[in-house]
Amino acid sequence: MSNIVFPDYSHSLLNLTNSILKYYGVKIEYSSLSQIDKILEEGKYKNVVFYLVDAMGSAILKKHPKESKFLLNKNTDDLTTVFPSTTVAATTTAITGLPPAHTAWIGWQQYVKEEDKNVIFFLNQDYYNEDYKFNYNVAEKFAKITKIYERIEKQNPNILTHEIFPEFRVKEHKTILNQVETVLKTIQNGRRNFIYAYWDKLDTYLHEYGTTSDIVKNHLDEINQAFIKLNDNLPDDTIVIVTADHGQIDIEGINLWEYTDLTSLLKNQPSIEARATAFYVKEDKKDKFEDIFNKHFKDKFVLYKSNELIETGIFGKGKKSPRTQGFLGDFFAIAIDKYSFRLQNAGHVHKATHAGLLKDEMMIPLILLSKKLSN
Repeated sequence: MSNIVFPDYSHSLLNLTNSILKYYGVKIEYSSLSQIDKILEEGKYKNVVFYLVDAMGSAILKKHPKESKFLLNKNTDDLTTVFPSTTVAATTTAITGLPPAHTAWIGWQQYVKEEDKNVIFFLNQDYYNEDYKFNYNVAEKFAKITKIYERIEKQNPNILTHEIFPEFRVKEHKTILNQVETVLKTIQNGRRNFIYAYWDKLDTYLHEYGTTSDIVKNHLDEINQAFIKLNDNLPDDTIVIVTADHGQIDIEGINLWEYTDLTSLLKNQPSIEARATAFYVKEDKKDKFEDIFNKHFKDKFVLYKSNELIETGIFGKGKKSPRTQGFLGDFFAIAIDKYSFRLQNAGHVHKATHAGLLKDEMMIPLILLSKKLSN
């Protein structure tokens, strides 16, 4: 299965964040990227911009070379993302410098036993009943994280840190060009700055329209043009590091709930992601579940016992959150083909998605913009 890529936690998004932390003198728990360490150290940059474009995996850029020409030209390397190859896991790694096993932020929705509900951490609501809202921050209570901004500022009181987000948080950021203009304005404040910028719309369009759609091509062109403007207006003392949290692939959906011989064995509803799925199985049905799952899906998903899977290091090596194992259920299915489970029995079906182990989901670019590196 040459198309399968496991996370390489020595050459990944995790290590990129740790290079940034290392540059600012913050003690790191995971290895950094030597090539980025060298560039940052030699450049002695006043401003560092860490720009994450959701779903802008290496394969998406290569699939649309005309629209992505500038970005491809400035791409210096390809990294793996973390596993699962999904926004909750990967962006949390990006802003903490810790792998998913350590943060316990694994996927879009996670089963929290204290609530007996599958919680969307980003939205603080129930996945299977989206009208249900919690009256406290569930993720903050059960999977609290410390972001890199706090660590950088503690070590460097003279540095200002900033988050620059899209329209869902800043209404003026309707386009990536609007957002880039804010980045440029921010680095002109006369201070030393670290900026984490995040853009979301490419991911939305890929889910909705698929990887080869005109709307995706057009948006990639917008992104490409925005980064040309950013590059053209960069001061000499600034570096922009551009990457993604994952790629996407075109998929075919499988309605899990049509397989009643399987779903009848579950004690809770499935969680995490549609291509990286945790199953909580009735105690006396585990052997039967494994047999039936493999009968239906063995060519499309690999099923693991969750306690064995976590020990492989696929979610990251080293310290693990005490919550992580519980969030992974009894069994964990990983997609190795183009298929994706429909975890809700009704509702919208994506044309493209991510979270599995295919190369096009797992590989992300390492794009560098700096006058000192101009090529």
